[in-house]
Amino acid sequence: MKKFLLILFVVLGSLTLAACNEDPTDPTDPTDPENNGELIDFADTFTQKSKIRVWIDDENGEYMQEVITEFNKIYPNIVVEHEHMGSVDARELLKTFGPSGNGADVFQFPHDHLAQAILEDLVYPLPDATRTLLEARSAELGLQIATLTYDEGANSFDPQSPNAVERLYAVPMSLESVGLYYNTDLVTTPAATFEELFAAADVWNAAQASDASGRTNAEAGLYYLGTSSHWADSYFNQAIYSAFGFYPFGTNLDDPNAVGFVNAVPALEWMRDELKPRTTGTGSHNSISASGNFELGKVPYIIAGPWNIEAYKTAGVNFAIAPMPTINVDGTDQATQTFAGAQMAAVYKYSNNREDAIKFVEFLASDVAMELMYQYKGKLPALKTELLTGIEGVSTDTYLLAMADQLATSVPMPTIPQVTYYWGPGETMVIEVWNNGVAPATAAATAEQSYRTRVGLAG
Repeated sequence: MKKFLLILFVVLGSLTLAACNEDPTDPTDPTDPENNGELIDFADTFTQKSKIRVWIDDENGEYMQEVITEFNKIYPNIVVEHEHMGSVDARELLKTFGPSGNGADVFQFPHDHLAQAILEDLVYPLPDATRTLLEARSAELGLQIATLTYDEGANSFDPQSPNAVERLYAVPMSLESVGLYYNTDLVTTPAATFEELFAAADVWNAAQASDASGRTNAEAGLYYLGTSSHWADSYFNQAIYSAFGFYPFGTNLDDPNAVGFVNAVPALEWMRDELKPRTTGTGSHNSISASGNFELGKVPYIIAGPWNIEAYKTAGVNFAIAPMPTINVDGTDQATQTFAGAQMAAVYKYSNNREDAIKFVEFLASDVAMELMYQYKGKLPALKTELLTGIEGVSTDTYLLAMADQLATSVPMPTIPQVTYYWGPGETMVIEVWNNGVAPATAAATAEQSYRTRVGLAG
């Protein structure tokens, strides 16, 4: 019994000492002098974090790591998980998830995937507040590409559809277009017109090649002007088509009933009579390896895009980029308007956290995110011209500035789903004229019928 009482006294004594030594400061009491009258806020400590998953084309992850770090400075309670996904692969993979909600909350894709992704029920239309934000920041071309008129009930992009509504479906991240690339060791001042370019081409093509073979440049396949694609590529050829008034799918490039191949006939005649003799001679539309020749520094000009810049730099070519030359049509110099393309980010329609996903895609249009994209990817930010000056490095990047000049007169590439059925007939049309001597009017009529059959408009 005595032993028990002794233990009890020891325990009670310990508790008394602990109570006497306890810090009387109350960290939550603003009147406590130890807190200097400041109220301690524990809200962040106990706020539950949300999570979104993003699929962005960034193989080593450095670019997205920086973007997420900056995003979390504004939204510390949104956890962003990045997974590298090729931009052309994201839509296909997201289709496998469908409406399950298990796909990425944000995904990246090229402009020509947008309409198909909408038809596949993958894209959430962005709210008006986002559209207002982007209208103040984004390049007009980018917004045009990311905006579609769609009748959800009829699954139709026909602007005449009764319930068609114009909506913004994605945030444009970067813009791109083809231009006239030239070797500065061979060309001092780039040609401003195709007529000027062709006059120089006639001299160059007839001159002796530098390989001491006794052949002319043309005979050696070293034509003055080339293309990094081939001469039947309708994406590249839009610059030529536009000078002759041909714009597929009507003036707004969104009418599936108005592909309009018949309007390409004058352009096809010009390509047959003026362009072909000076670029492939009697060869086929793809008989010349112009990119290889340009990388070797053997030819002066090539029509190429920003995706070629790195290869040309690596090859050690001294080059610059000029706007596409004008074409004289019936005595008037007509501008050549290229197609503009874009990389875009969208919100998955069945995301379980659309609110935070929208915050993230909006952040991708910020100066901070755009500067990181330029630093890590070398892409031209899809921003208004006056905002590009705020992106460090862009104002001194002669290649991107030249592309921006070209984009100033470009038209948005059609994004309606029927454009899928335009490329094949368009390519065949040029091949028939270029390679097989088919009359342009006949080739255009065949292309028109082929398109209408493929799209279900035959009759």
